[in-house]
Amino acid sequence: MKRIILPLILSLCYIAESLFVQFISPQSFGANYIMVPHFLLAALILMGMYYRHRSTVIYAFVFGMLFDAFYTGVLGIYLFFFPLAVYLTTRLMKILQSNLLIDTGVALLGIVVVEFLVYGVNALINPRIMGFNEFLNWRLWPTLILNAAFFILAWYPLRNFLMRRMREEQQE
Repeated sequence: MKRIILPLILSLCYIAESLFVQFISPQSFGANYIMVPHFLLAALILMGMYYRHRSTVIYAFVFGMLFDAFYTGVLGIYLFFFPLAVYLTTRLMKILQSNLLIDTGVALLGIVVVEFLVYGVNALINPRIMGFNEFLNWRLWPTLILNAAFFILAWYPLRNFLMRRMREEQQE
């Protein structure tokens, strides 16, 4: 039973992203900016900070593949970008001291990396999709605010769960 809780949490974050886009997105209220929820990526980054690195990268590959299969037209974008963001942020956390402020900043850095890479791939496929200034003002900043709020809310309970899970696995 204990082994299913972590995939269940990640699956709930995956589902919460689509529910947010469908029911709570700013476009449904008439706003002209785009808030992209990266709840799953934020949870994966937090998992990389406080859990086993190898397992986290595997989860990032699996959920990146699922994300590509259901939400994107180009397979492989999130399959490689999720693990890359997790890898970069966990390596960065080896240098930095962990607390809420630093963890949030590092998680947002990982989200920024993914957003810029996805924007770059989309700009290569369709150069007229969105200008760089429009991307920054209409998509990146609102996305960072939304995901920072999610990360701050999820940080304490998820961190405690992951730390407890690590201790239990080390004792087994």
